Amino acid sequence: MEAEIFSTEGLSSLNKRKAVTDIDALALIPSNFGELSLLIGDCKTLKNQSPISRALWLNGLMNLIKATKGIVLLTKEAENDHKLLASKLDVSIFSDKDFDFYQFKTRVNNDDSISALCDGENWDKYYDIQKRFSSLSPAFNFIKNDFWNIDESPFKLRKTLSVIRDIRRELNPNHSLQVALAADLISLFSITFNYVIRKVFNQSLLFDTKENLSNELKLLIWGGGEQYQHFNLLYKAASSKGEEAEIALPEWDMFVQLIRQGLETPFATAHVPLIMKEVAFEYIDPTKSDQYNLAVTLAKENPQAAKLAIMITEYICKACKLPAEFEDIINTRIIKIQS
Repeated sequence: MEAEIFSTEGLSSLNKRKAVTDIDALALIPSNFGELSLLIGDCKTLKNQSPISRALWLNGLMNLIKATKGIVLLTKEAENDHKLLASKLDVSIFSDKDFDFYQFKTRVNNDDSISALCDGENWDKYYDIQKRFSSLSPAFNFIKNDFWNIDESPFKLRKTLSVIRDIRRELNPNHSLQVALAADLISLFSITFNYVIRKVFNQSLLFDTKENLSNELKLLIWGGGEQYQHFNLLYKAASSKGEEAEIALPEWDMFVQLIRQGLETPFATAHVPLIMKEVAFEYIDPTKSDQYNLAVTLAKENPQAAKLAIMITEYICKACKLPAEFEDIINTRIIKIQS
């Protein structure tokens, strides 16, 4: 919710950059081919603008951030001509009443499921993290804004790992809000994990050796052969190992094994982010955690995704050197919802 969009080529420094616009809501929707399609939503009263003006604006933003679908939610009914023209832009215009009907007709058959993500109080408490824990503000801002402003998924993957490693000494497994933050960061990582799996799977269905897969991954994660050589030369120059040094993600062998596991059920990776984010929000208010059951529904519908969520959590905790309690707490919950 409420992601701010910045000009990535802007001249302002990172500390002084200003948002050029914002998005009221974002959603990632798994397709039948394992992709995560981005949907964005805009909520307005339209006191000074026409419905089609909002739709045209939203379509421009969709093109900017590569979203495939947009929804404009209004407090009043829009004219049919506005709706018809907006539909040509892959934007749907709804009044509050229309949207209630739309979501009832389009949601998955899990009417009895209660979601932690759909609890507005959880979002309010989650947004308090940056106020209550100033040392965690960079990670919170990355989740809320920065992640959605990065164009290249390989860089998103590397940056997510970097953000988690930077706050590892600030995270306290005894604080439920901080467990929620860690699990949400793992959810973001699983979005980039889905991208890597799809890329590798579409390029090469099978790898005869682990070494070939490892070499392919290095080129993919660092943006191609030339980029990899460039970063590798810099790494060699900075490393005490000299020419023997080779750039790689932390716990590289474990990461390669994680990718091999993901390639066994590549389309399941599209369902990992929602499982992880739902689990994350269950920790925001421990007094209410027993009320939620959407994570259980998701794990039953996608058992391979739940299994991958456990393996991704294990990798993140080891690669980013998080306190061991985080892996125990998060994976214990995932195992519980599976059973």
